Amino acid sequence: LWRARFWCRCGLAHRQGTHPGCGARQLKMQRQQGFSLLEVLVAFAILAMSLGVLYQAFGGSLRNLSVSGNYTSAMIIAESKLSEVADRVPLRQGSEQGEEKGGFRWKVDVLPYEELEDMPRSFKPYHVHVRVTWGQGRSYALDTLRLSDK
Repeated sequence: LWRARFWCRCGLAHRQGTHPGCGARQLKMQRQQGFSLLEVLVAFAILAMSLGVLYQAFGGSLRNLSVSGNYTSAMIIAESKLSEVADRVPLRQGSEQGEEKGGFRWKVDVLPYEELEDMPRSFKPYHVHVRVTWGQGRSYALDTLRLSDK
């Protein structure tokens, strides 16, 4: 019957565990080769949790990027509508609304503003309010004062 023999520091081949001092060390080294199933499972669990956290972080970044892009679009629409109102001569009280592509809805309100005592009587101030809404309750608003001839 063939038995495994190991070479030890003494230079001779011995059966496992027969030479004091080296057999036990060789047996221990032989048993610790590779990883146990439990170690591999723990490593995969840690890897899965780490990847889950990274996935959430990147997903949150993409959502924030999308929201930021929508706010930028809403700001451009609001500024455009404000410029359209400012170009009207004479400026009149009233309200307008409409929709732009991308699901952006806008509303412009032009209301008379309380006249100040030291304001020249040849001009009438108007409060211009522009609100752009989109998605689920998101909105962007701009307010300004414009002067118009009386």
